[in-house]
Amino acid sequence: MAYLCNLGNGQQVFVYNQDNQTIVTLSGTRPGQQQQSSNGFSTGKWTALPILYRNDGGFILRIESDRGPHYVQLQGTSMSAIGTPPNLETAEVLPMQTVENSPGETMEPMKPMKPMEPLKPMEPLKPMKMGDMEMRMNPMEMRMGNMSMSMGENPPSYRQNFCPQCGAPVKENDRFCANCGHGLS
Repeated sequence: MAYLCNLGNGQQVFVYNQDNQTIVTLSGTRPGQQQQSSNGFSTGKWTALPILYRNDGGFILRIESDRGPHYVQLQGTSMSAIGTPPNLETAEVLPMQTVENSPGETMEPMKPMKPMEPLKPMEPLKPMKMGDMEMRMNPMEMRMGNMSMSMGENPPSYRQNFCPQCGAPVKENDRFCANCGHGLS
């Protein structure tokens, strides 16, 4: 069994006793945002219903248990135990209502995720072309104008369709320039 009190400004406090712990949950809802914080206080088993007071400093929760009275200060979104009994003569007692579930129990449980579909094998990549540039993957090859480069199991090779020595046109399989005899690699 849990107890609930509306504090105003979209804030609520939930209080319940679990074993020897008093669980206090502050929750607030404002446009576009939702906040919740919970703390457990070792109070023992309750011997009376909790009482919530409002005073100038915020709210004070009184818990009467088999270990004696306990006080919890609630300010904004924070809460802390108070060691000495506060003066509550001028404090206003706020009504608390009984609720069946604590805030964590009211949430709908998460649904299990569906297993992922197996990945489909990739299709072979088509050469990319842009202007006079063409690029292939596996093995990596690139051609641009009259130059080509390839990378893969063999070391990179750079091939031009002209002789670097004299500029004469050469064929791809030529080992020497037919014009000047320069060695082509």
